[in-house]
Amino acid sequence: MSSLLLLNGSPRGSRSNSMKMLSRVAEGWERAGGAAPQVLHLAYGVDFARAVEAFGESDVVLLGTPLYTDSMPAIVKSYVEALAPYVGRSGNPRLAFLVQSGFQEALHSRPVEWYFEKIARRLDCAYAGTIVRGGGEALQAMPDQANNRLWERLIGLGESLERDGRFDAEILALTARTERFSPPAAVAVKLALMIPGTQFYWNGQLKKNGAWDRRFAAPYSER
Repeated sequence: MSSLLLLNGSPRGSRSNSMKMLSRVAEGWERAGGAAPQVLHLAYGVDFARAVEAFGESDVVLLGTPLYTDSMPAIVKSYVEALAPYVGRSGNPRLAFLVQSGFQEALHSRPVEWYFEKIARRLDCAYAGTIVRGGGEALQAMPDQANNRLWERLIGLGESLERDGRFDAEILALTARTERFSPPAAVAVKLALMIPGTQFYWNGQLKKNGAWDRRFAAPYSER
C-alpha cells in the first residue's frame, strides 16, 4: 500500500483554502484504497522540518499552495530549496501539486504549474500532475455544501492518484474551470467590479491586514 505525504503550503495553516481542497483529494485517495496520509503544514516550524525528512520516506507527495499575486508563498519556495539534498537520489517519491488562488482564470496559475513540473524533473521524481483551481478565496465564505461539485472532482482526482499514479486529465480540466475569460466576459467582469459593494470582501481583507492605506502602492513604478 503506497504512502501519501500531504503538504499544506498555505501561511493560514489548517484554516486555509488549500487545506480544504487537499483534504478532499486525501478523501479520494483513501476511498480508492490508499492508507491515511500524513498531513504536515509548512507554516508550522515543527512540521516544516519534519516535511523535509518525510519527503524521502514517502511513496507519493502532494504539495498544495495558494497563489499570491502570481507568486507562491515564501514558505513553499523555502521548502523546495530545502529539498536540494534529494537531487539525484534514487527512490524519490512521485510528486503531485495543487495550486489555488483568488483569480478566476486558471491561466494565472499555469507558470507555477510549469515550475513545479520542472522541480519534479530536477529531483528525478515521477510527475503526477498539478491541480489548478481559481476562485479559491470564495471557499472561506461559502458553506461546504455549495461546493459539492468541486469536492466530487477533487475526490475523483485523489482516487486517480492512488489508482493510476497520476491525476486524471479530464477531471483536471473540469476542476480548473475557466482558462481565460472571453473578451465579452472580461468586459462584463470589469464593469461588475466597478459596482459599489462588489469589493466589500477584499476591502475588508486590506483593512484587516493593515494595508488599506497602501492599496494603490506601486513599488516598482518608474516614477
